[in-house]
Amino acid sequence: MVVTRWNPWTDLFSLHDQVFNDAIGRTFMPERVVHSLPLDVRQTDEAFLIEASLPGFKPEDVEVTFDENVLTIRGTRQEEEISRGGYVQRERHLNSVYRQVGLPAEIKADEITASFDNGILTVLVPRAQKAQPVRIPLTVGSVDQPKLIDAAVVGSTTG
Repeated sequence: MVVTRWNPWTDLFSLHDQVFNDAIGRTFMPERVVHSLPLDVRQTDEAFLIEASLPGFKPEDVEVTFDENVLTIRGTRQEEEISRGGYVQRERHLNSVYRQVGLPAEIKADEITASFDNGILTVLVPRAQKAQPVRIPLTVGSVDQPKLIDAAVVGSTTG
C-alpha cells in the first residue's frame, strides 16, 4: 500500500479542471501566452554557444538582439485563423517565447552570429581575450635620463 500525503491544492485544481472541462468543453487556456524559452549554454575558451529549440517557428518569427551584455531571444508566431469547430480539446498553441541571457563583459559583440536550422536556434558569442598581466619596468632619475632598475639587484643585499 502506498501512503501519500494529502495536498489540498491537488483537490482544488482537480475540481477546477472538472468544472471548466465539463462546462466549457475544453481545458481553459488564455489565447495569448508568453512562455519562457528553455535553452542550453555551453562555454569554451573561445566562445559561448547558446542553443534553443523553437519547434514550429520560422526564421522570420525569431529575433535575436544583444544590448548591454544581455542576449535576448524572442519568438512570435502568428497562427492562421482557425475555426472554433472540430476541436474537442486544443492545447498545442504556442504563440510566443522569450528569454534573456546575461553574458560577461569580455565578449566580441560585433562577431555574434545566429543560425536557425530545423527548429534549432544556435547563437555563437565569441569571447574577447582577457588582458594578460604585463610587467612594467621601473625607471629612476629624471624623465630625460631614465635608468632601468633590475629587480634582482634591488632585492639583494651585500654585506
